[in-house]
Amino acid sequence: MRAEVISVGDEIVSGQIEDSNAAWLSQRLAGLGIPVAAYSAVRDVQTEIERTVKTAAARSDVLIVSGGLGPTHDDVTREAVAAAGGVELVLDPPSLEHIRSFFAQRKAAMPSSNQGQATVPRGSDVLRNATGTAAGFRTVIGGAQVFVLPGVPSEMKLMFENAAVPLLPRDQGTVATRTLKCFGMPEALIAERLRGQVELDGDPKVALLASCGVISVKFTTRADTRKAALERIGPPLAKARRLLGDVVFGEDEDTLEKVVARLLEQQGKRIAVAESCTGGLVCNWLTNVPGISRHLIEGLVTYSNESKARLLGVPEELFTTVGAVSEEVARLMAENVRWRAGADVGVGTTGVAGPSGGSPAKPVGTVHIAVSAAGGTVHQKCALRGARAQIKDRAAKHALNMVRLELLRANPG
Repeated sequence: MRAEVISVGDEIVSGQIEDSNAAWLSQRLAGLGIPVAAYSAVRDVQTEIERTVKTAAARSDVLIVSGGLGPTHDDVTREAVAAAGGVELVLDPPSLEHIRSFFAQRKAAMPSSNQGQATVPRGSDVLRNATGTAAGFRTVIGGAQVFVLPGVPSEMKLMFENAAVPLLPRDQGTVATRTLKCFGMPEALIAERLRGQVELDGDPKVALLASCGVISVKFTTRADTRKAALERIGPPLAKARRLLGDVVFGEDEDTLEKVVARLLEQQGKRIAVAESCTGGLVCNWLTNVPGISRHLIEGLVTYSNESKARLLGVPEELFTTVGAVSEEVARLMAENVRWRAGADVGVGTTGVAGPSGGSPAKPVGTVHIAVSAAGGTVHQKCALRGARAQIKDRAAKHALNMVRLELLRANPG
């Protein structure tokens, strides 16, 4: 089974927006056992879309096209796909009624241009749009099943899950994937530690994927049943976890903040955070986890030296002796926010996120992080690379990972 993904839109080809649809579709199709072999992006030009669809359909079993189903003059995907299949567009009355109801509910008149969103290539299966106006559709071109979806991510995902997935062709058997999530060790070193101990090119197949500092070790196999596939993955996954130790912070959909929240819940502990260079990012991620209000007491963004002194009691002389970006200040931030909030765990982050503000002694990317708990205060100095947003992201992840490790040390069972 071979699949391809095509994204339509001038703004995608020009790089004005990130093509999150293609990444999501590729991951979702892989999880369904339909690997994506190729991806392309094409401008809002009917002849170019038609040519791209014809080429992809000739070599694929499944083709997913997203974008270009809007009501404006440059939304020409439905016309291009119909031409690629050698058929004309026809009106789908239920889709037109849905569009009329959509506007009526909002007490607005339906523009005549929206009627085109209710047209599909003759012989297509209509894919209903639960949240928008554009109808999607499935058609056959050559030997390929072609699914055409809206470009709006929320509409595309809902239509794919509810309408497209039940119609997707499948190979015999079931594909299962399990993932170990790692942080704190480079991808190359993780691969080196696994090589010779875990078969990387066998069955299950093992792939290493790096994203924003998190390394995912993904195990994938196919079997007659999902249970059989998961049983095949189990032993090598368990061996990899033993080899990597506490570098593994979780599995599958785990994130660092989810794992930290789970440990806080299990141990009945509370946390307080004082951030400088991360600007509230640690607290932002923690508050994305439902139920964290039972454990997160407060978060302070003490960005200025005056704020660090006033809210956290950092002696002002430290700013002239060792500087705000220092181990001493990070430790006091963690200890004092913990003490003042009455928390079990305190976190402090301070650093140079750039692009300016660095020095030979403290170049851009220098970050000091401290975590304070009953057993004392631990500190880590990080030398991070990248743009400002990347440095903040990595620093916040290091802070959460330090909290995770501290909680594991406190309760090793």
